[in-house]
Amino acid sequence: MKTMLLVAVAAGLIGCTSKSGSNQQAKIAPQKQILNPQLLVKTKDSGAVVIKRDGSFAGNTCLSRVYINGKPVADLDTSQEVIVYPSPGEYVISTLPKDFCGGGMSAQSAEVDTGSTLTFRIGYANNGDFGIYPSSR
Repeated sequence: MKTMLLVAVAAGLIGCTSKSGSNQQAKIAPQKQILNPQLLVKTKDSGAVVIKRDGSFAGNTCLSRVYINGKPVADLDTSQEVIVYPSPGEYVISTLPKDFCGGGMSAQSAEVDTGSTLTFRIGYANNGDFGIYPSSR
């Protein structure tokens, strides 16, 4: 009986972890979720910052608000992404789950260079911690 309970709990926890996917699997956030459209305009000197939300069971009923230097950019649902084009410089990319989902503000620093592309993913870790993390895909 204890073994069955442990297997059930383990299976439940595995189902709650984030599933990171490639940028090709994430869909661009719809216009109604974009809060600062000026940052989505590419210029000749800008770099690109891809911020995507993992597909997961945990937190799937809540949006995650994305901030650049404390300014709201977009609200992302699971398996959505936003691509911003900041000018070169240092930035703080942060996120906060909206509504009643658990987790506090999480942030990463980013140095953007002309023509560079940085990628970050938003998700929940195995232990339920919410965060934003540098990513290679």
